[in-house]
Amino acid sequence: MHTGLFHTIDFDADGKVLDHLGLPFSVDRSPYFHVKVPVARIKNGDGPRVLLMAGNHGDEYEGEFALARLIRRLDPARMKGAVTILPMSNAPAVRASKRCSPLDGGNLNRAFPGDPDGTPTRRIAHFLEHELFPRHDVVLDLHSGGTSMAHLPCALIERHADPARQERAVALMRALGLPWGFIADNGPAAPTSMGAAARAGIIGLSGEFGGGGTV
Repeated sequence: MHTGLFHTIDFDADGKVLDHLGLPFSVDRSPYFHVKVPVARIKNGDGPRVLLMAGNHGDEYEGEFALARLIRRLDPARMKGAVTILPMSNAPAVRASKRCSPLDGGNLNRAFPGDPDGTPTRRIAHFLEHELFPRHDVVLDLHSGGTSMAHLPCALIERHADPARQERAVALMRALGLPWGFIADNGPAAPTSMGAAARAGIIGLSGEFGGGGTV
């Protein structure tokens, strides 16, 4: 499948890999310039497959810092299954400390299902929904109030038509231990990471953790 991004990560290999997704973006100073989206892959045999992402909005620093620390701490020898970590999902926005990408004004959490031939933000969204999400069982997308507000700590899931999947999603939301939890009814065309996860046949969770530019 044409994805608009490229990488050299072997998702079936055990071990710990620190790499990046390459996003071609020709500019005046370099026709071969590409944006690097950092990714970590930690795997040891069969087991649960979890994708953790932050930096969906570039000024939401809490998740970005937390996942960067988690990458350093995770040891494949002490786990079973696989964890993929994207601490800077919308890397251009993160590097600019802005909610949206300075390359195209794109809000990644409104860009799904994306477009492999579209803007940088829409190409990232397409790769996540069609290539990365289906390799996992659960996606957790870490958010906060960004630089504009301090958000109520809470967890969110989409409502699933399948009762068994809905029950599991609620259990996972409760397991986050946050004081509030919300079930969204955004429908099958939702342009968010949770909507993308549902379309990929997996469970998507999102959480809001502070904000206000305090990190």
